[in-house]
Amino acid sequence: MPSAADNPLLPYVDRVLALGAPGSRPAATALGVQRDSTRHVAVGGWAQLPSTAGPGVPMWRAALVDLASVTKLAVTTTLAMQLVAEGVLALEEPVAAYVPQFVRGDVTLEDLLTHTAGLQPWWPLYCAAGDPIDICCDVAPATERGRQFCYSDLGVLLAGAMVSAAAGEPLDVAFADRVAGPLGLSARFGPLDPSLAAAGADSDGYEYAMLATGRPHPVPFGPQDFAGWRAGLVRGEVSDGNAAHAFGGGAAHAGLFASVDDLLTLGSALRDGTLVPRAVLERFARPSPLHPAQAVGFRRRQLPDGTTVLEHPGFTGSYLGFVLERPLVVAAAATRLHGTVGGLPHVLPQDLPATIATREVVEVAWHGVQAMGG
Repeated sequence: MPSAADNPLLPYVDRVLALGAPGSRPAATALGVQRDSTRHVAVGGWAQLPSTAGPGVPMWRAALVDLASVTKLAVTTTLAMQLVAEGVLALEEPVAAYVPQFVRGDVTLEDLLTHTAGLQPWWPLYCAAGDPIDICCDVAPATERGRQFCYSDLGVLLAGAMVSAAAGEPLDVAFADRVAGPLGLSARFGPLDPSLAAAGADSDGYEYAMLATGRPHPVPFGPQDFAGWRAGLVRGEVSDGNAAHAFGGGAAHAGLFASVDDLLTLGSALRDGTLVPRAVLERFARPSPLHPAQAVGFRRRQLPDGTTVLEHPGFTGSYLGFVLERPLVVAAAATRLHGTVGGLPHVLPQDLPATIATREVVEVAWHGVQAMGG
């Protein structure tokens, strides 16, 4: 068995698996750190928990995990940077130039990627009939453009529609052609063969509870307004309801599956200029005046040495971050919705399922980096 002397991340895998109270802990985790050409990856837990149906599947290094909102960085922001570098797309371009049904003509791509367009944070698009992008355009805004930061899945979905139109192909094809293929990644959109992936959730129980409780986003729908809830294990399919049910498996905001090694390779290629010219990366890295912790398609954090991390977490427990000024990339995945959410409830829930927060996983990952020399 490998030891901490062989892999300094192993103790931090154990820490992630011990986060929270019994019943709220993630089933599996994978952590990765790359500094220059030196890479460490450690995994632990169960890709699929043992049950009466089978003995379970231990987590393994090459397992593909549901990245949730890390898709925003890995796909939508990455492709947007490439298209901006090629002169095909501009951050100042209005949404309506590519999505004509969007009638707020002052909103730009940069507004969408900085979450300052004033759009609603979330909407269960699968509860309404029609094209999901059309529905995004029809949902009443939360506030005026440029007034405040409001993290919005709908905004990233519209940004993805712009990127797809500018690229001339669907996002999954553009990602495969422009990113995964050139870098040799196993990353891809689902649905995929379950044997390639770690389980992402026990069921659709979390979003079911969101609609039942109106938390954290009140919407005019309840669980009864959708008939396609998944009652059992979600493995090889994206857990996000809009990506799964409204977009058929993958979208601009969620749906990508990747290994932690894939994330380390992608982060390295973004920061070293392989995928995107440095000048374009630095333009996207600028802090938003309305919310300096947000850049264009990235979140930002400052390390104690003054360097800047460009990063993005995902709802499922995933994370990718890299330091702008030096060759350090950090990636994490913890299946926080597997073994914690359970099946669909038989009565309307009064609260959301108890799980750890993705930020707790990120904190442990960065503690590991610090212990390895920062």
